[in-house]
Amino acid sequence: MAAYEYATIWRVHAPIETVWEEIYYSERWPEWWPGVEEVEELKEGNDLGIESIRRYTWKSKLPYKLTFDVETVRVEPPYLLEGRAFGELDGTGLWTLTEDGETTVARYDWQVSTTKK
Repeated sequence: MAAYEYATIWRVHAPIETVWEEIYYSERWPEWWPGVEEVEELKEGNDLGIESIRRYTWKSKLPYKLTFDVETVRVEPPYLLEGRAFGELDGTGLWTLTEDGETTVARYDWQVSTTKK
């Protein structure tokens, strides 16, 4: 199994609240994010979504799919969203949103290991 650590940074010309909505409601990701094939809610969390669990299926250009669950562990709207991944991935993911004038900077830090060959 391999360990990965990376950051993805998007600069979106939109208000932070709009970007937050698109990231927070991950069940919408398959509508606009090409690599996300399916998002399924397994467990509802509290009012902020803490302790919710969603199952994600990602696909790539290679004939490979990856399915894993993410439990939401921290939510600070509209600035921070953190989850713990388990299943075919194990680790943590952290979305951090900041404003830069009329642009929202969305940074995703992912520290995970694969659990299957």
